[in-house]
Amino acid sequence: MKLVRLFKDYDGTTTIGKEANFNNNFQAELVLAPQSQVALLNVAIDTINPAFTVDINNSTINWGITDEDEEYRDFQIASGIYTSNDTEALVNSLRNGFNSSTGFLNTSTNPLLDYYLGVEWDITGADPSDPQLQIEYNIGNLYWIEPSKLSQGTSVTRQADGSNFSFFVSSPDDYASGSFAQSMISKNWISRGCGCVRSQIMKIAANGTLDVNSNGFILGLTTSSIVQPSGLSLTDIKYGIHYTITDAQAPEYYVILNGVRYGPATLTPTYLLDSAANDVQEVMIKDGKIIFNIYQDVSIIPQELNADGGLGLPAGGVVNYTAGEKLYPVSVFHSGFDYMEIRNIIATESPGNANPSPTPANPTFSHAQQPNRAETGENIIEFQTTEIADYLGFDSVEQGTFDSGPGGTDRGFNWVAQKKFNPLYFNDDFLVELRNIALDSYDGLKEQRKNVLSFISKDDSNGQFNYEVNTPIFIDLNNKKELLVRNIEANLLYGDYSKLAIQSDASMTLLIKEKGE
Repeated sequence: MKLVRLFKDYDGTTTIGKEANFNNNFQAELVLAPQSQVALLNVAIDTINPAFTVDINNSTINWGITDEDEEYRDFQIASGIYTSNDTEALVNSLRNGFNSSTGFLNTSTNPLLDYYLGVEWDITGADPSDPQLQIEYNIGNLYWIEPSKLSQGTSVTRQADGSNFSFFVSSPDDYASGSFAQSMISKNWISRGCGCVRSQIMKIAANGTLDVNSNGFILGLTTSSIVQPSGLSLTDIKYGIHYTITDAQAPEYYVILNGVRYGPATLTPTYLLDSAANDVQEVMIKDGKIIFNIYQDVSIIPQELNADGGLGLPAGGVVNYTAGEKLYPVSVFHSGFDYMEIRNIIATESPGNANPSPTPANPTFSHAQQPNRAETGENIIEFQTTEIADYLGFDSVEQGTFDSGPGGTDRGFNWVAQKKFNPLYFNDDFLVELRNIALDSYDGLKEQRKNVLSFISKDDSNGQFNYEVNTPIFIDLNNKKELLVRNIEANLLYGDYSKLAIQSDASMTLLIKEKGE
């Protein structure tokens, strides 16, 4: 039996000098007898937890899901150094980046440009049990909020109104100042890329007490779906529009931000009893911001309340959406049916809800409708560099197709990486390969014979790779004649044959013997 030690002289100045490859020459004659066998005895290496640096040179991702070039979007992955310990942070950065770059134009009569209403992105597969990254979007339909998906006050009524639905409080009386008991809270949250809740006022009148707390209607979003109407208060409403009346002749708009009411706005509501041209109110997640919109005169172009000087909102009205936060539609009636009636409270429910509403809304008002996704269109993701694409497991910078848009009832698209997500291979799965000595070994991953001496399962997350075999397993060389060996080349690789980086000198010991010895 022969013992052969291989040694790697670390050189941090070159790429090959930092890889776990061994290339040793022998001046003495190393003769292998016919039918020899070889086994791994040990490996001693200081590994590097491989890091990938994301910066301005590789962080941009472009994407598009329509046929319109002007609607390509982009975002930047958060800059930083990512290792196998940062997988969750990287996945969150991707998910948040796609969602925060999803908006809604509201400015064109071309419905293709408005495909993004209801879109929510997700990243899955970044897990050892499912190591191929999957980037996908789905579209939440614009739904009527149905009673089965609501917690609602005892007197809130939903009534069919032709092809629409009206909401009101069955009692004709006004309610005590500040009461939120007659309200509706959705059990489903809205889409977190570009999602909204909308309503249209059909009747508003002063109920005798000209006080902002005792009149009107609040359309908003709350962070909790478990609050019951009886316990709801202004502080539970994170974002909202309060359509109220403090003057017998003049309805007004206020905005609610983090449980605080601001206003009144300078924008004057357009109102005529039971008119289909009355204002539509909308609270929307768009481009990573919260937008308070008013659609007037059946226009598809909204008036944004965020910058309304009368409100005096903090930060000039720029309201950042907290990425990934679940926001549930909430509606509050401060007046009974003699004073208040709302038509078509609708929302883009997140496709991530386990129990979505069954049918899309089809309200008769034409303000900024969600387009039909039956047309085919582009579904393209483009990475800035091949390095970032490869790190995420994709085989090229451009992924997708130019004619793959959702057709018929399809509501989304996904891109599945062709390779395993690299950080998931940075631990636990290794192999030793002999480069210039043929071995009788086979690998199902490559579906062919490979010169693999050993497969190793070991955690090297602490940077130490000291491995010793308790019982060496000898592999046949199947050499019919003696072999004179002057050089041995070997690699320690990850399980997918990608290269392993080291940070100091390394050694590997082999055992060679005759068969039957």
